[in-house]
Amino acid sequence: LGPSRLEVGPAVHACVLAPTRAMVRILLCGDVRGDLGKVCEHVAKMHSKLDVAQHFQAVFCVGEFSAEDMDLEHRPPIPVYFVDSGPACGDLVEASPQGEEVSDNLHFLGHFGVATVAGLKVAYLSGRRHEELFKEEAEAEDDAAADDDVDFGGAAASSSKEGLALKYGRQEGDDVLRQSVVTSHARAMEKAGPSWEEMKAKEERVAKKSAQLFIDGCYTPLTIERLKEEIFDAGGVDLLLTSEWPAGCLKAVPRAWPEEAEQRTLVKAAIRAGCCSQPVGEIAAAAEPKYHACGTGGVFWRRQPWKHERRGEVVQSTGELRCGVCRMITLGSLDGSRPQVKPKGKEGKGKEGVADAAGAAAAPPPPEKWLHGLELDPNSLPAAADDATVSPWSDKAAAMEAAAKAADGAEGAAAVALLRPEFNMTKEERRAWIQRFGCLPAEMQQLSDKLAKQDAPKEKKEKHKSLYKVSEKDKKKRKTGGDGHMPFHAKERMASNR
Repeated sequence: LGPSRLEVGPAVHACVLAPTRAMVRILLCGDVRGDLGKVCEHVAKMHSKLDVAQHFQAVFCVGEFSAEDMDLEHRPPIPVYFVDSGPACGDLVEASPQGEEVSDNLHFLGHFGVATVAGLKVAYLSGRRHEELFKEEAEAEDDAAADDDVDFGGAAASSSKEGLALKYGRQEGDDVLRQSVVTSHARAMEKAGPSWEEMKAKEERVAKKSAQLFIDGCYTPLTIERLKEEIFDAGGVDLLLTSEWPAGCLKAVPRAWPEEAEQRTLVKAAIRAGCCSQPVGEIAAAAEPKYHACGTGGVFWRRQPWKHERRGEVVQSTGELRCGVCRMITLGSLDGSRPQVKPKGKEGKGKEGVADAAGAAAAPPPPEKWLHGLELDPNSLPAAADDATVSPWSDKAAAMEAAAKAADGAEGAAAVALLRPEFNMTKEERRAWIQRFGCLPAEMQQLSDKLAKQDAPKEKKEKHKSLYKVSEKDKKKRKTGGDGHMPFHAKERMASNR
């Protein structure tokens, strides 16, 4: 019958479940942009080099899957599931919001939801955020500040002019003054913003849009609320698929090593280009998946895993909740497009600068990795990791970011940090230190403390002197006739005898 697992339910009844399933092997793919044939070619080439037992069971595509010109004649060797934020996203969501099989082995997951695919619980979200409905608080503050800056000097000038006219009568230049007052009042009305009717119409338009789930391929706040409800009902997610990156994903990430500087620069450039979304961050924090795959950035980046705050295993002996981690993976695009990075420094002048520019234009940068394999256990909880950081959306991460900003702005913060450094290193950082220096920075610090302790001058301790025990020095003093220990009358007697 094979191995079986015993599970005890709330009614204390034991039931034998089916044998545990094997690991699920899947592939994550970046922005396809209509080039389905390239995906099929790579998957077939990989399977030709692997045993049948090691073949992948499904491909999950994120980012922009559709394009203006698409070729759907190719039949994938394994099922391909995708979310989309490309040109055809609006039509796909409108035609089949719950998903459909576009062609043989090609499945559109749908607009949003949680589904079981290849034995895995997959949460997915298509499209991008609706800019009008997801306004930042900073914009509202800017509007309020603009309202405070309205100049009502025209009305005051008008009232003061009328008072002067009543008191002194008509004066020379009154017509010019009246014209300037009217002009200033019109400018003030323009600066004051929209009228009440315009604001009311805008509110009605926004309310009508907010009642919809998707508008032209863009999700609304209602979509995020519904997706959170489905994630809560699912009871745990193995894989989260989104087109956009979660906003704030760089929080609590340690500084990049020199060999990682180029990739980190690309990551920051992709974030500046607008591939991040605050609603996606809310979904990632609510779902707490094992893996989060996203695209549209054009960069392959495996972020250090972050710790969950609610999903984990309770230790029976201590009652402690040991939370697992989420591993976020961003994927490149099949067409090789990458975020634009501005070169540092001034461009060189003269023939050498022209030659360097021509060489740079002739040699495009290598494309980012767009296909990545994973092996997941559907029955296990999220695993722990030694290099895990705090969740980017936790209060602890916000406190760390505030403390880092305060330390950067404070005078002498670098000197204070040098007094006693702390080493919270990832596996990659430890490996880099071992390869470069042969030891870890913590070991170097321990050796430095030991040498400093050896070189430090030793302090002389005062000898303890008993109040009741007579020392050898005092005994010798008594034998030689020393009178330091004798009372005053005994000293007088000895002096008279002499």
